Amino acid sequence: MSVANKSITFLLLAFALSWAIAIGGHYSGAAETIGPMVILFAMMTGPAIAAAICAIVFEKGRRVAALGLPFRPNLWWLWSWLVPLAIAAASVGLTLLLSGRHIVDVDAALIASVAQQSPDQAEQLRAIPHLGLIQIAVAITLGALINAPILTLTEELGWRGYLHDLWRRFGFWRCSLATGLVWGLWHAPAVYLYGLNYPGQPLLGIALFTLYCMLLSPLLTFVRDRGGATWAAGIFHGTINAVGSITLLVLSDPVFPWNGIVGIGGFLALATAVMAILILQRTPPKPAPSP
Repeated sequence: MSVANKSITFLLLAFALSWAIAIGGHYSGAAETIGPMVILFAMMTGPAIAAAICAIVFEKGRRVAALGLPFRPNLWWLWSWLVPLAIAAASVGLTLLLSGRHIVDVDAALIASVAQQSPDQAEQLRAIPHLGLIQIAVAITLGALINAPILTLTEELGWRGYLHDLWRRFGFWRCSLATGLVWGLWHAPAVYLYGLNYPGQPLLGIALFTLYCMLLSPLLTFVRDRGGATWAAGIFHGTINAVGSITLLVLSDPVFPWNGIVGIGGFLALATAVMAILILQRTPPKPAPSP
């Protein structure tokens, strides 16, 4: 089967599965019963299921390679963790520089957030010293560690796994931008129906998050190439998701358009990182060093 037909089959399956879960969960009332996060997590599995089906049907003899699952860690896997931390920090710094926002007392912000749901639990948290620092440390370590395999084996198995295997032959930038476009549009029901990242901005949110994905995609393609596996992209994706909430937690009034890593500061930080990729792409990749 041709690359075009394989691509169409994969995308139709991925979108159909994920959108059916997201839209069905919303209009059936399941999201209210079991919670929107459960529906959104189930939606994430669509690309992985589609990739697995396509690999089984179309890629006999090279299924592991087609999904990008060889497990050979190298130093690019470490960079896949460090770079998202730098982007998150830069997004906060740029927001502080360009807006009227300021850094808040993270301990107080966490307690206030919990108090809205459980006043008793909030009182217990007041007794924990350095609560904010603990939360940040957990996000960049445990949060990233948990997110990485989940994102690898759900979204990334499709986007930087099977679709990367199909589209990388067309060149780095074509592959990255095209993947970013379909990846962003794939999120449309999550943004429109569940307010993902842009609550109150359903249509504009879809456009902005698609642009966000297109900016993020070259970085994921780059670490996927240099790391030699979908796992590297999963580490990057998992880490940036884990620290994204921290960029909201540390800022005063983190609402659109200064909503942390998915706001203006985050877009500028990502654009700067993409410029760095433009430079690095001129250097042919060398064999990845072992850690």
